[in-house]
Amino acid sequence: MAPSRKRGADSIEDSEVSVNSPPAGKKSKSAAAAAQPAGKDDDGHPYWDLSGKRRVGVSEFKNTNFVNIREYYEKDGKHLPGKKGISLSVEQYTALLKAIPGINAALRERGHTIKEDAEMDDAPVVAAPAKTKSAKDKANIDATSDEDSS
Repeated sequence: MAPSRKRGADSIEDSEVSVNSPPAGKKSKSAAAAAQPAGKDDDGHPYWDLSGKRRVGVSEFKNTNFVNIREYYEKDGKHLPGKKGISLSVEQYTALLKAIPGINAALRERGHTIKEDAEMDDAPVVAAPAKTKSAKDKANIDATSDEDSS
């Protein structure tokens, strides 16, 4: 068996490195960049990249919306979904969002640095279209009332 080799440290001149400078931290993407879809798949569904092979996407199946967290593989230049992943219904996704503060607290207890929601950059929020009430419709109390207004 060949002996293991260790890479030697590159020679750095003293003038290039400041002794008092803190180590460079990881740069995270801004929430605004993360809020915009990374792209659309072949079916036109938006997705966001989590890492090299993992994505979060929103899709529809049998008139039901799902949030998919899935691994993808590349075949013939196309990214195809792999076996590993989960599809969350909107209710399950809402439950996950409610559990996130507890999950973040547990990760902090284990020594991980997690930003609070207030520390995160503001992400645009898209509201669902409001249902419009036609002027012809009576209020429920008026429609079920025994009294006539005539």
